[in-house]
Amino acid sequence: MKHLPKHIRPRWRYLALTLESQSGVAIERRSFQREVWYAGQNLLGDPGSADADLRVVRFTFSDGAGEAIVRARHGESERARAALACIDEVDGAPLGLCVRGVSGTIRAASRMTPERALE
Repeated sequence: MKHLPKHIRPRWRYLALTLESQSGVAIERRSFQREVWYAGQNLLGDPGSADADLRVVRFTFSDGAGEAIVRARHGESERARAALACIDEVDGAPLGLCVRGVSGTIRAASRMTPERALE
């Protein structure tokens, strides 16, 4: 099967997140992905969540703190931010998240720090 030409491929935006919870809480990637999907579906509805196509690309979490990168389609980053703001717990554990910034590549999103997000 041939690859699609570059001008036809879907374009993505990557949202860099900082995650915070109580110390000693363990959150798994699969549980966080499920909450991202539910938040998108509850806020945006079925067609809107399909348009946003939210997917967790990278996830690390240990001892109450972590980071994640969530992928969204190119014109849906604001709606994706709104959906992510609706997440307040994962598997019954309270969770706070902050969007550090939005990028066009995974590499730039993973290098994003809170100071660089303000630039």
